[in-house]
Amino acid sequence: MLCMATFFTSLHTQSLPTEKPSPRVMSIDWTQTETLLALGIQPIAVAQKSGYDSWVKAPAIPDTTEDVGLRSQPNLERLTELQPERIFISPMFRPLTPKLSKIAPVTEITLYKQGNITWDGLKTFTRTLAQDVNKPQAAEDLIHKSEQQLNNLANKTPQNTPPLLMIQFMDSRHVRVFGANSIYKIAANKLGLQSAWQNETNAWGFSLVGIDELIGLDSQIVIIKPLPIGVADNLQQDRYWQYLVNKTGRPALMLDPTWSFGAIPSTVRFAEQLSAALLTQPHSQENP
Repeated sequence: MLCMATFFTSLHTQSLPTEKPSPRVMSIDWTQTETLLALGIQPIAVAQKSGYDSWVKAPAIPDTTEDVGLRSQPNLERLTELQPERIFISPMFRPLTPKLSKIAPVTEITLYKQGNITWDGLKTFTRTLAQDVNKPQAAEDLIHKSEQQLNNLANKTPQNTPPLLMIQFMDSRHVRVFGANSIYKIAANKLGLQSAWQNETNAWGFSLVGIDELIGLDSQIVIIKPLPIGVADNLQQDRYWQYLVNKTGRPALMLDPTWSFGAIPSTVRFAEQLSAALLTQPHSQENP
């Protein structure tokens, strides 16, 4: 009987599905980096870590992950020493493929293209990346957790909020205005809110316009940091900008950096910040 029990226990153990170990990976693109980290995968190397810390911020890159330099010009010698088993890139960095492929197999995953930035598009991207690092269940867990977070945020976000004019300053007179095909719009919609910008946007989800083109929109202005050097001071003294904000009838909101061209992690992070800012809006003191 003991032998039979041992046999069936062994047979049951052998039948259980097991995930293959994750490869040693390096990611050039910050969107892939944030998603890998959210999936529980620590890349052995990334590019331009300081830029990630400024523009993306979270999930944080561990100190033990090597920074191999610029995204457009990674240190190939150092990368070779680290012996990655797979390197992830986006189409923007395709010219690097011939050199990178001499170090390790290169996988290109496309996310940002016209009409692809929807919640379903973000889920597909997450599942594709997870499959490539042998973590399919981690993708399902991340998607489920994120959808729960967004639902919870929607339940407490003020639903009488005007359409959102979500902008990022390039200089004191020009902004990126985010609308269709942007994660900011996805986040807003998941909270039950709408975008004020109905004009055409590019594949990255924004229109580049002068601030004079923002006049007359009944909206809640939402500014996403970081601000270029000197812009905050200039806006404090810019009468046209002050007139534009006053015309909306409500102060502008200022949010901490969230990667404009991110995936699920950045979408949820932006939704969290947006919901929190709207809830505390009457007491906000940080408005340019």
